[in-house]
This record gives sequence, structure tokens and C-alpha cells, in this order.
Amino acid sequence: MNIKIETQRLILKNYTENELEDVHKLKSDPMVWKFSTKIATTKMGDSKIYLQSVLKNYNESKCDFQALFLRDTGEYIGEAGVLSFNNQNNRTIVGYNLLHRYWGNGYATEIIKGIIKHSFEVEKVERIEALVCDGNVSSRKVLEKSGFIQEGLLRNFAYIDNRYINVYYYGIIKDDYIE
Repeated sequence: MNIKIETQRLILKNYTENELEDVHKLKSDPMVWKFSTKIATTKMGDSKIYLQSVLKNYNESKCDFQALFLRDTGEYIGEAGVLSFNNQNNRTIVGYNLLHRYWGNGYATEIIKGIIKHSFEVEKVERIEALVCDGNVSSRKVLEKSGFIQEGLLRNFAYIDNRYINVYYYGIIKDDYIE
């Protein structure tokens, strides 16, 4: 999927092979993955495999994370995107991961609102979903500020670092959307 979203301060666009160093910064930052179903890696090879997988998904017209940049400087700050699209039920799943030095600036909320706008107005989806690991209060607030409603708790949904993690299930439907 090739979606390009521009907001007041951000640009979201497909990764390229040139972003390997940026991807590795994100993948090796333990703070980014503290409340995730993924874990940080220090191996450049792991980051390369991840980037190759994302690029392959683009080539196969599949959804995946995209690179997120500051609009004014072009500086890479993380990733976000539509992670899956269910044609049968006309719904998507969204997500984001920001380098921790960019937390607290409203970037996550801004890009999620941009993805919501694009999904409802351009792609004409009916429903958008997101998952948040238990303990990630900041991401829950991002989703709620963006119009999502907590619809449930998936108990022991993910297995990370030899323990099960509860995950909150969020959704927003077209009728909830206010530009």
C-alpha cells in the first residue's frame, strides 16, 4: 500500500532502502519497545531483515508501517501506518512507534488523526482498530484523544519476555469520526 499523509508538522510515507540507519535507531531503542509485543534489537542485521520485509509488503500491495518525518526538517522520528486492511469487513488496524526523544510533543496524536482522516475520507473504511499493551498509559491517551473508544481487554494476549501481557482493544467507527 502506498499512502502518503501530510499533517501540519509531519510526513508519513513509505520506507526506502536508504532508511536502514533510521530503522535501526528505532529498533534498537529499548524505550520504544517497553510496552510493545516486539523487543529491541542491537543487531543491524535484524533491522535490515525488518526493512526488507516492509519493502516486500509494499511490493505485494500489503499494508505495513511507514517512515515518519518532521515536515520542516525531514528528520526521521519513527514509524506509523495502516498495518492491515480487511476487505470483507472494511476495517483497518493502525499503529505507531516513535523514537522516545520525540515523545510528549503530540506527534503520535497528530499522525494517528491524519491516518484516521485518510482512512475514513479517502479509503472509505467503516472501522479502525488499535491495540495497546497494558501499562502503556500514554498510548491509550493518544488513541482516546484521537477519538478511539476502548472496547475491551484481551487478557494474556501477548507473550513477551517470558510473561503474558494483557492488551487493550480500541476502535473508532465512521459514525464516531469528527474531522
